[in-house]
Amino acid sequence: MSTRSETPTPVTGPVRTCTGCRGRATRSALVRLVLDAATQRVVVDPGRSAPGRGAWLHPSRECLDLALRRRAIPRALRAAGPVDTGALGGWFDQHAHPAPDAPGEARVIDEESGLEADGHPMSTQR
Repeated sequence: MSTRSETPTPVTGPVRTCTGCRGRATRSALVRLVLDAATQRVVVDPGRSAPGRGAWLHPSRECLDLALRRRAIPRALRAAGPVDTGALGGWFDQHAHPAPDAPGEARVIDEESGLEADGHPMSTQR
């Protein structure tokens, strides 16, 4: 019998939900987007401290594309009208990382503990 705890290690720090893939991650692993009220343009908040409501995304082009396709960014920011998201593509092209659990990316699983390499439990739900 295994002496390892079957419960995953708790995540330290605030947890947010990615507007694109709907995956949960720590605040430090996500990019915060805010609405510039003067121009109705969505901009990246690199310091994660700009005033107003924010939308969170993984720093990957895939998550941005999902959020744009689902029209989730204006909804998350509770924008009253149409917003300009055109400048986001350039930022994500320069700073993007591979999407978490991107298709084609191998996931390492520890069969004995039932945990993936990142310490999260295996699940059939996506």
